[in-house]
Amino acid sequence: MSLNDDEQLMLAAAQGDREAFGSLVERHHPGVLRFVHRFLGIVDGHTAEDLAQDVFLAAWKAAPSFRPRAKVLTWLLRITTNICLNYRRRSRLRATVSLTAQAFLSARQGEAGLRSGTERPDAREIAREEAETVSKAIADLPSKQRTAIVLRHFHGLSYAEIAEVLDTSVSAVESLLFRARQSLREVLAPSTNEIPPQVFSKCGAESLWET
Repeated sequence: MSLNDDEQLMLAAAQGDREAFGSLVERHHPGVLRFVHRFLGIVDGHTAEDLAQDVFLAAWKAAPSFRPRAKVLTWLLRITTNICLNYRRRSRLRATVSLTAQAFLSARQGEAGLRSGTERPDAREIAREEAETVSKAIADLPSKQRTAIVLRHFHGLSYAEIAEVLDTSVSAVESLLFRARQSLREVLAPSTNEIPPQVFSKCGAESLWET
């Protein structure tokens, strides 16, 4: 898939070509859905799918205003960011994963008792709980910091592309990422001393400290 191909499909969609737009949806739906999950920490697949559909409905309506100055995915993620922010404001609900994280923190209080017994926690369960802790930490960041972290470390966007999504400057993106990483270190460092290395590769946390 080339950028030019994406642009041609988008420009065709702007002229009312539903088949071209359908091709774009098929290509970019996984990326949009991943962003929704990472940004909101949603574990409810139905809610995430509904929001992804809202994104593409908004994109279809906005197609005539598209200008090929940036990647189509970058344009879509900008729309996705706005949809997610509206969802949070509308629902006034914390990410669903926060509830799971609270249960995890309570479980850690009894960790000493588990270690003193004959049974040890299943490695996969520990990995899942640690990944949820990382997801909660990201979901609790201020919205712009959260957007920058997700776009940089889970979608691989450049600083310039993130600036396009957030409608800001590259230097502002650098500042957002710096503050976000600082906050994540403060939250995650005390609880990640004993995380198995494979956890980071599964949840993407190992790259959070990299530029």
